Amino acid sequence: MPTRELALPRYEPDNIGMKSHHGMPDTEVSEAYASQQRVNNGSYAQYMKPKFGRAPIKEAGRVAYLGESSNLSLLVQDRHGTTDVVHYPLPENARGARARVNELDNVEIDILHQRGAFLLPPRALCDELVDAYFQWIAPAVPVINRIKFMRRYRDPKNPPSLLLLQAILLAGSRVCGNPQLMDTNGSTTSAAMTVYKRAKALYDANYEDDRVTIVQALILMGWYWEGPEDVTKNVFYWTRVAVIVAQGSGMHRSVEHSQLSRADKRLWKRIWWTLFTRDRSVAVALGRPTGINIEDSDVEKMSEDDFNDDDEPTGPAANQACQSEFLPDPIHVQFFLNYVKLCEIMGLVLAQQYSVASKSRRNNAIDLTHSDMALADWLQNCPREVRWEPQRHHFWSALLHANY
Repeated sequence: MPTRELALPRYEPDNIGMKSHHGMPDTEVSEAYASQQRVNNGSYAQYMKPKFGRAPIKEAGRVAYLGESSNLSLLVQDRHGTTDVVHYPLPENARGARARVNELDNVEIDILHQRGAFLLPPRALCDELVDAYFQWIAPAVPVINRIKFMRRYRDPKNPPSLLLLQAILLAGSRVCGNPQLMDTNGSTTSAAMTVYKRAKALYDANYEDDRVTIVQALILMGWYWEGPEDVTKNVFYWTRVAVIVAQGSGMHRSVEHSQLSRADKRLWKRIWWTLFTRDRSVAVALGRPTGINIEDSDVEKMSEDDFNDDDEPTGPAANQACQSEFLPDPIHVQFFLNYVKLCEIMGLVLAQQYSVASKSRRNNAIDLTHSDMALADWLQNCPREVRWEPQRHHFWSALLHANY
């Protein structure tokens, strides 16, 4: 098979060490590279424009985060004196070169077809999987605006993200008892693996460029796990990747003063605290270190209002019907609010009782008392709707109590 040589720069002995009259090495770049640099420089220049940080963010999935210590942030703050803005709308020319399907090359498209990435189950089964997801998984990971998703799911002219839909079908397949999903042993693992490969193929091909959608899908891809020996593509891996993408978009920072819409602000907060709960619970379950340092975040605490996905109260009648159909379940809301509080205590217990550093400390008895008091306070203040009682048994109170 013929090999292709890389176009590496060629150095001649007479040219090595030669300097220009400015004292810098002479360099030559291609016109394509220079053109791309001009585009990049134009993107950076956008941030230097007055009021750019106050511009409306029309696409929540295209947000640039500039942490206070970043070089570009220092330049913007020095120029405009804006110290309370860390979320900026991405300039239009900053879109990835291979972000959209029509920009994927033929090889990638062929791989996606071979993986069946564009295939979906029959509509009736698809509906059942989506319903199963929202009934049994979404309350624990409320990362999707159900009203917005179902509006697009029911609209053949404006369907939801294929990556997100495949991820939802994957998660739904883990809790759906439809016989069509089961093999001869009554297991749904084979069906889940099929959908997982489809979702993963779309992710690997950079099929989706909306960062919020990518984080949502990454969280749900953790619902497929082959076993304890799998350490490269398990729930710990996908959760950690989701955290990295979310932090890159600034989801770990407060968006209350950003130009995101009210509905997007609520959704971002739910996504971040979901990542927090996944990080803590996975660390406890697998005996792994946590990935989120809560001191790096200033996202506000959750409230019942953050579960309100009603973003178009005066929209068309069809939209209003969708909104009234998918009002948040009070039990689901209370489950997640108290699950977040419990995961905060989980982090405390992990740091004080299970961290490597804790073994060298001598105040374990004091730490244990502190953790025990925190758990007792949590149980005492747990709302009755989700407090587990044998005579009022239901799934969400039992799950919450099991974590306690």
